[in-house]
Amino acid sequence: MTSDPCELRGQAAALRRAADRLTILRLRLSHTIADAARAEDAATRELGARLHARWRGTEYPELGRIAGGLRSSAAVLEEVAVRVERRSGRRLGGYAGAGFLGRGDDALRHVGDVAGFVGTQHGARIGGFPLLPTSAEGFLAHPSHTLGIETPDYDETD
Repeated sequence: MTSDPCELRGQAAALRRAADRLTILRLRLSHTIADAARAEDAATRELGARLHARWRGTEYPELGRIAGGLRSSAAVLEEVAVRVERRSGRRLGGYAGAGFLGRGDDALRHVGDVAGFVGTQHGARIGGFPLLPTSAEGFLAHPSHTLGIETPDYDETD
């Protein structure tokens, strides 16, 4: 089964939003229960104290566990998206610093912006090659023209 990295990232973002909403709900409920435990009416204060004891002991930690699970699931989906991109040749580099060009197909579209970057005038390079190839470099493909293309397998039997 092949998954689209964009869809995986969208699902990861939805999981993070759900975790954020659950965390906000958890916080609001905590404040409400604490307010009930400090109420002026004795019966309300006693009910609030019982609710607070149960909330602290079971519900509050459980909601925190669920929110943490949503966030860790989002991180796993992000990792899977990166692996899919690397396997398909759509992601550059093996470290987070390569994100400077963007992810997947965005990297290919941003090469022109990077080439026009003022660093070009100061000798900035991609993989040891100048960002803007000169006519003296000949007709060989420049790395900026091959971004996102799968790296060929090397024959190691020689």
